[in-house]
Amino acid sequence: MHKIVFFVLLFAIPHLATAQEKAKYWIFLKDKQDISGKNTQVEESYLTDKAITRRAQRGDERFARMFALQDAPISSVYEANLRESGLKIEQRSRWLNAVTAQLNEEEVEQITALSYVRGTRPVAHLTPAVLPRKPVSSVIPGRVSSNCPSSLFGDSCTQLDVVNAIPAIERGINGSGVTLGFLDTQFSVNPTNPFSHPSLTHIGMDNRLIEVRDFTQRDSSQPCRGTHSHGMAVASVAVGYDKGEIIGPGYGANIYAAATECAPYERNIEEDNFVAAVEWMEAEGVDVITSSLGYFDFDRGQQSYTKDDLDGDTGLTTIVMDWAASRGIVPVTSAGNSGREGPQTIGTPADGDSVIAVGAVWADGVLADFSSRGPTADGRIKPDVSAQGIYVYLAEGARGYDKSQGTSFSAPMVAGIVTQILQVNPDLGPREVWHVLTSTASQSNSPNNNFGWGIVDADAAIMHAVALNRSETDLPIPNDLTIHTPYPNPFQDVVHFTIEAVQPVSHARLVIIDVLGREVGTVYEGPIRTGGMPLQFDGAHLPPGVYAYTLDFDGRTRSGMLTRLGY
Repeated sequence: MHKIVFFVLLFAIPHLATAQEKAKYWIFLKDKQDISGKNTQVEESYLTDKAITRRAQRGDERFARMFALQDAPISSVYEANLRESGLKIEQRSRWLNAVTAQLNEEEVEQITALSYVRGTRPVAHLTPAVLPRKPVSSVIPGRVSSNCPSSLFGDSCTQLDVVNAIPAIERGINGSGVTLGFLDTQFSVNPTNPFSHPSLTHIGMDNRLIEVRDFTQRDSSQPCRGTHSHGMAVASVAVGYDKGEIIGPGYGANIYAAATECAPYERNIEEDNFVAAVEWMEAEGVDVITSSLGYFDFDRGQQSYTKDDLDGDTGLTTIVMDWAASRGIVPVTSAGNSGREGPQTIGTPADGDSVIAVGAVWADGVLADFSSRGPTADGRIKPDVSAQGIYVYLAEGARGYDKSQGTSFSAPMVAGIVTQILQVNPDLGPREVWHVLTSTASQSNSPNNNFGWGIVDADAAIMHAVALNRSETDLPIPNDLTIHTPYPNPFQDVVHFTIEAVQPVSHARLVIIDVLGREVGTVYEGPIRTGGMPLQFDGAHLPPGVYAYTLDFDGRTRSGMLTRLGY
């Protein structure tokens, strides 16, 4: 079977299966026929209003017919037949048209021979070791700069500063109105009281903790003893808020959470839990999903994924995350912690072309040696972006804090930033969000398979999203009018613009917009004459930060970005 990689630095404990031992398998069904011989139909109550709205707003309309087929429930006739044969169905996937069950080798052959079964496949899993609390190295490279304006951010200031997240947070951009879903282990030391750590209690107090669901398939009478609260740590990085201790960029978001494992690994983490959780979150209307789980190696005794399989189309978790993206969800995941093994160490679902895979760096921008690297089997660059993944400040224990490492903790930082992007521009689809992040990252012009497009610049990405929100990109910009790149950019006090027109324009308006979408300055309003028209704007009154400039003319809009420096 597959091992699932839990993206902190873990050590897999290999498991040798015997011929008689049962293992969990996917059973893929050929169709969705009910007792009348017709295909099952999607229940009217299956999708929430929010899910329907998100699909209409950000989903890919080309796949609408596919959505209807995938959303329909699996055949109750086939499931009943499987149960009558003595199988216990453990999970169901509408999208994959499959169920999972424990089978031995003889049962695999018998099930595969059934007329309504398309095939079988082992369920991916791993039994990982304990999450390390400290990085393997005690040496912390010196930071290039620090931008901690107050004690409000506590020790989380560094990880926020690395991705330039502080300016947007200070301007009130916090993911408000956006729904974020976590797939992880338990979300508190006491699983019966999730999100009870001081960094997370604000979510419940504001009635933004919508639902936490357990997908671990345990006997409900058996509690998670000594549970591993990795999910709590991950959530604190993305959405935590405890003044003077920790702030996450998406602390204002609405939250769904799925516990896909009962740790400390009394049983295996398994991909069918992951698949079921993604389908549930999509139907509930989640906007962003973040995960620190991935699948690559198999246990001995089973056919393994090869690097050639990491093509974005083979891994089941990759397929499901891509399908979620086609429905308008932005999927974010850890790149993985296998970088020391060299290139092509990205697992699934990080290999997905619709999945934002996040690598890890030190606080000074140096690549973490464990951060998994691309390319994918089909030659695509991975990871997509990077964030701090060493000495990340996070929730620990019932009320405390600690620092840890891994792409487990760089991914939720980016997921929190994605909620900010969608807050300022809710119309952006998953691929557009990817473009906003990558086009403003630290090496957007020279991506590679170590950092991807570089370290995220949250403030620049958010400002870019604001500019896109005001730009009528569907209308062509006439080639007889050009607004040249302003200079200097970044600027301190005065910035210069040049508008060049082949034909006169009767009325145009060039304005400056802040990150909240407010007009904070007018550069020019009036007619534009033929030829070059130099303009200048005195922005000395503006706070340092990222701004958009927008030129409106003849019912059209053209936008760009500029930055005002502090002294």
